[in-house]
Amino acid sequence: MNFQKMFNFLFVVTMIFYSNLSLAQSTLDQSFLEGLPQSIRDQVEVENKLDKEEELNKLFRSETSIEKNKVILDRLKAEILALDKKFSDIESLDAGETLPRFGVNFFRTLQSSFMPVNVPNLGSDYVVDIGDTFEILLTGKLELKEELLVGRDGAISIETIGKVNVAGKKLADAEKAIIQYIETAAFGVDAFVSLSKLRDVQIIMLGHVYSPGIFTLSGGSNVISAINIAGGITDSGSYRKIEHRRNGELLQTIDLYDLMVFGKFDSKTTLRSGDTILVAPSQMQIPVSGGVNFPATYEATPGESIKDLISYASNFSEYYSGFSSVLVSRMTPSKSELIEVQDTNLDNFILQPRDSIQVPSYKNEIQPVRTVSIIGMVNRPGEYVIGLNEKLSDIIDKAGGYKENAYLYGSALFRTEALDKEKLFAQLNYSDTVNYIISNIGKSSSSISTSVLDLLAEELRSRSYEGRVVADFNLNNLKSNPSIDIKLFDKDKIVIPEIQKVVYLFGDFRKPSNYVYDPRLSPKDYIDLAGGKKESAYDEILIIDPDGKTHIYQTSILSLGQSVEIYPGSIIYAQRNIGKLSGLSYASAVSPILSSLAISLASLNSITND
Repeated sequence: MNFQKMFNFLFVVTMIFYSNLSLAQSTLDQSFLEGLPQSIRDQVEVENKLDKEEELNKLFRSETSIEKNKVILDRLKAEILALDKKFSDIESLDAGETLPRFGVNFFRTLQSSFMPVNVPNLGSDYVVDIGDTFEILLTGKLELKEELLVGRDGAISIETIGKVNVAGKKLADAEKAIIQYIETAAFGVDAFVSLSKLRDVQIIMLGHVYSPGIFTLSGGSNVISAINIAGGITDSGSYRKIEHRRNGELLQTIDLYDLMVFGKFDSKTTLRSGDTILVAPSQMQIPVSGGVNFPATYEATPGESIKDLISYASNFSEYYSGFSSVLVSRMTPSKSELIEVQDTNLDNFILQPRDSIQVPSYKNEIQPVRTVSIIGMVNRPGEYVIGLNEKLSDIIDKAGGYKENAYLYGSALFRTEALDKEKLFAQLNYSDTVNYIISNIGKSSSSISTSVLDLLAEELRSRSYEGRVVADFNLNNLKSNPSIDIKLFDKDKIVIPEIQKVVYLFGDFRKPSNYVYDPRLSPKDYIDLAGGKKESAYDEILIIDPDGKTHIYQTSILSLGQSVEIYPGSIIYAQRNIGKLSGLSYASAVSPILSSLAISLASLNSITND
């Protein structure tokens, strides 16, 4: 983004729109703000809008001085420059930069107003100077309340009392001097003094900041606020060497790492008019990646070691535990090498330009807690945490074993993985059948109509899936034959029902119902109790055992008295022949899906949650 073009554009727009503020206010704010990324828009508070409009209005008032206009323009330039920097940062992140320079976000905030807020919030070490304003309150024989400006002679002039020199004094000393002078010169008068407004100071920003030049700030400002108002430090600027000069002499050299890493900063040294701040060029840029708490590219000064940069990166992270050395990739004009440096020698390894530090790390995958629930006829039903290799017999033991009336043969294990496979199989089965029907619709040899598809869709919607896994629940069998003791998975659900002596008859019987279990009755006897099959039923009979096993028998075989075992909770199911009801050919294409209903019925099995 070209900064000069952007500034010229915004300036022209401002000139046009602010000639009619009531019309321009919503247009400029809305169009400008909506063009910003959300992350930047969120930082611009609505409550500052009126302040900014007032500052821009001042820019075009005939009574406003040229000097004030220059100040406002400087603020506007700084804000646009900061905005341009924001866009550049976002574009850099989009380009895939993964190891940012440490401290790069420190100054990357939009200013909340064009001018610094002139509200005193100072310590007693603040040095009073020309331009500061005191509020004086006198009570007693003389009552007076007024604001007094420190004049060019360094004094404040109090009506009917006299002058007090305060320039160059610390704030606490200046307030004390004013009170003592008043109470001495005017007997019987009590004085209350406070600093109400700060003077403006003009400082010079030089070097590697985004907007070097002359800036007007409030008297309480320090070097950090000055750099911030100048748009921050450029990519080529140094965070480690910032010179603060006064009257041509070096007052202090600031290393921002003291603040950004260790939280140390002397805020007592405030700026004065004529101060110069010079941001030096960046020194060695050393990437530090891997097992540290804040991977980033750090600026190293001559003579600094690996240990120094590890401390800037907030030391080793927990994922470095177990390692004893780091790697330094060193590149020179003639060669490149990878150097292993032991922990004991980190303080002695002095860094050079183009070095990079790679800290080994290992982050193990966090294993989620695995749980299994068991309900029904056990002594301690509930949810249990299990290990990776626990089996069915283990959870039964944890649950205190079975109650006296537990029906082991009708018990069930439900598993999410099995449920997913059931759904997948049903979808594939449905898809294959639909494709087969569609390919035969309209053929001269076929009488299949599109009504079959409606039937299939309805059947699929009505299906329910349980994810049942057939298992042996007899503890003696499980412990004597570990190969049948099924391994448990996370979220398995085990249901141990109470025994119910009922046999269920579903489907195309004349009188389908539930009948009391009688060990003397055969399948044919139960079918006869249900009035026999209807003419619309298939010849096959499905018998589902309480443990979920399904058997298919021809009706003629059952009529011959073949020995077929029926248990409490067994299901006898007669399938309906769709072809006989609807007159559709190829009913056999539909029957595989409808017959799968037997699998769903198997999940019933007289299970209760008692």
